[in-house]
Amino acid sequence: MPISAESHPLSSEQAATFDQVLRDDPQYREKLDAAVAAGDKRLFAAHFNGKRVAVALIEENRPELDWVVVHPATRGRGVGKDFLRLIGQQLGAILAMPRECDPTR
Repeated sequence: MPISAESHPLSSEQAATFDQVLRDDPQYREKLDAAVAAGDKRLFAAHFNGKRVAVALIEENRPELDWVVVHPATRGRGVGKDFLRLIGQQLGAILAMPRECDPTR
């Protein structure tokens, strides 16, 4: 079964549902909490078999990735790549990557 991508409201309640995905990446949990407080990002989740397997924050007014985290047990299987492609499809634009993801740097 393929993954699906879904947009969610950026709220404390939604942020709490990503604890398992972010369990090995507490710095991203802090970034998610800061984004909730600022309210200036869009929240997306990747779902597989009814479970959240990845989370991404996208800039509010442009199709640019802020960051993405894939659940530790799901890494290395192409989930992140598929997830970002699906987000781009939903936004109707090619998703721009942050500077630190630029392979020419």
